[in-house]
Amino acid sequence: MTPELIAILAVGITLAAFALTSLQLTFKRIGEVEARMDARFDRVDERFDRVDDRFERLEARVTEVEKGLAHLGGVLDGLREALFERSRS
Repeated sequence: MTPELIAILAVGITLAAFALTSLQLTFKRIGEVEARMDARFDRVDERFDRVDDRFERLEARVTEVEKGLAHLGGVLDGLREALFERSRS
């Protein structure tokens, strides 16, 4: 083997080792970023779950208020009819 060929092979091996090391570091960093993003998304999911629970409770309260208003409306209609029927009599 000539010295030129040895130099070329050494440079090729060095470049290949550098490329592989760079790829390994890149994949490691991607894994770390992915883990951090998963943790953040988990926290966001927890917040959305709490918001969903709050909306469900709010919806239940609004439903109760609607029922109460409907009952009150019925009572007022009955009272109005009773008052006007007495005044017509």
